[in-house]
Amino acid sequence: MAYCPKCGIQVEGDNQPCPLCSFPIPKVNEEDTEGLRVRKFPKTANPYPAYMRRVLNRIFILITLLVFVAVCLMFYTDYIMNDRFTWSRYSNLSVFAGWVLLFFSFGYVQSYYKVIIGIGLNALILLFGLDVFDGKLDWFMPLAFPIVTGVTVICVCYWSVIRVLSVRSFNVIGSLFMTLVILAMWINFFIQSYQSETNLWTWIIVTVLQLIPVLLIMLVVKYVVPERIKQKIARKFHL
Repeated sequence: MAYCPKCGIQVEGDNQPCPLCSFPIPKVNEEDTEGLRVRKFPKTANPYPAYMRRVLNRIFILITLLVFVAVCLMFYTDYIMNDRFTWSRYSNLSVFAGWVLLFFSFGYVQSYYKVIIGIGLNALILLFGLDVFDGKLDWFMPLAFPIVTGVTVICVCYWSVIRVLSVRSFNVIGSLFMTLVILAMWINFFIQSYQSETNLWTWIIVTVLQLIPVLLIMLVVKYVVPERIKQKIARKFHL
């Protein structure tokens, strides 16, 4: 709609001149008025995440420079003292593994699945290098590789169950406890196998029996306890 600039009445956009005072109304295209429109409430933006990201980037760059200097100093000191690289290989490999953990902890990888798998691969590389530096693969394949791989797979499965089934409140605690028990059984099995023990299943059976009360409690909480009480307890303990 348009208005007559002389008498102020509202007229149709195609009325020229004004039907009341015969004043010639200039025709203005709507495209020309787009730039004149002012947003009443400008879009808000939170600068804090971007600011924290810049701060974390600077801290990580500083840590990376310090790690690089430390690695060079250890290599140099080891070579000067022994005419070859001996203890510095172990130290620098451990420092590199710690730097990779910092990389994940600083939020450069957003996917939890990639973080879990990346930490598992980092642990495998660290343990493989430590075993190789001893001169032979003695304990990596029978002990370290199955334990780290199993822990990584179990953690990925736990996170998948939490996300897919939308597990909340008490069930998160129960699922976490069962996951820790499964991890303990997995680790204990390979440790006992590596030590050539005969009773491999005794401790595992005892541990599995401990899961039965946890499963019963989870079923009671889910199907027996009233929803009002569950919500009250969840608010009380911030679950």
